[in-house]
Amino acid sequence: MSQQKIIDCLACGMSVSFGVVNCPKCDNRLDLQHDGSTVTIDIAHNRETVRDALLKLQRNMKAARETNAQNLRVIVGSGRIREEVLGLLYDLRSRETIIDFNQDENPGAVTIKLKP
Repeated sequence: MSQQKIIDCLACGMSVSFGVVNCPKCDNRLDLQHDGSTVTIDIAHNRETVRDALLKLQRNMKAARETNAQNLRVIVGSGRIREEVLGLLYDLRSRETIIDFNQDENPGAVTIKLKP
């Protein structure tokens, strides 16, 4: 038996199944709602290969979109993983899959804006 994920509309508080685009009560777009928070993950310091790191990034981007978080802060290190992640993010931004991204003051971290 599968369990449906339930989310709450941040505008009116109605609980709805994840995947519903507009809140049935107030008609707000649920996939664009956020509370301004940032989720932080590390994809470079647990012996990840570049491929593993990119897969981990994509899984976490999907998971973060299913929360109320607006941003995903990714610890990428300073080597090949960082370079590959930046290349992927430039591509995702040009395809409008993400809103934007920027490098932190710490050059080993990148913040991805997932929701407007």
